Amino acid sequence: LANAMDIEELEQFDIRVRKGLNTNNDIEYICEPKIDGLAVELVYENGLFSYGSTRGNGEVGEDITNNLRTIKAIPLKLNSNYSIPTLLEIRGEVFINHSDFKKINKIREKNEEQVFANPRNLAAGSLRQLDSSITATRPLRIFCYAPGVIEGLSFNSQKEFLNVLPKWGLPVNPLIDFNIGIESLINYYHNIEEKRETLSYDIDGVVFKVNSYLEQQRLGARS
Repeated sequence: LANAMDIEELEQFDIRVRKGLNTNNDIEYICEPKIDGLAVELVYENGLFSYGSTRGNGEVGEDITNNLRTIKAIPLKLNSNYSIPTLLEIRGEVFINHSDFKKINKIREKNEEQVFANPRNLAAGSLRQLDSSITATRPLRIFCYAPGVIEGLSFNSQKEFLNVLPKWGLPVNPLIDFNIGIESLINYYHNIEEKRETLSYDIDGVVFKVNSYLEQQRLGARS
């Protein structure tokens, strides 16, 4: 995991990946917008939504299960039109889009209440409410993007995992793309940069992931 602030740093990232995998071949990558929301983890046991948490302090997350249950896009039971693992942990990003954010602030202005500063703060505050009935009134959305622990089913790649999520009824960002080689990453970055102002939600960059889970393991993790 590393930050790239310009094209040169992105090219250096690709060089490091190929060096780490000891190959001169182009690498398969998954590309996605980095949504500016609140990261959460959903846990399903035998297909039923058991609990959910925030990232918390990086070691221990906050239990926000009841609030996550109010988000219509999160199924309380996975669709059974694909094999369901006994344990499924999924990382996702909860957010509020621009039009919903403006509507909420207009209502608050009308009621002479303090308006919210930005969609991210509103999403985060909504998920941390002690009263889930308040959370239920907020138009929260979610895109799921990565696995945690999975038991009873295995995946070889990020692409394979992402393709299954909608079959279970879990939403995935339609702008996520599969690409091969550094030039395609640069093109994806420029494409999202051009679309950024017209997106219905805030992003703070793009994310590139090595597609193969075996290659991810070979590359290892950084602090």
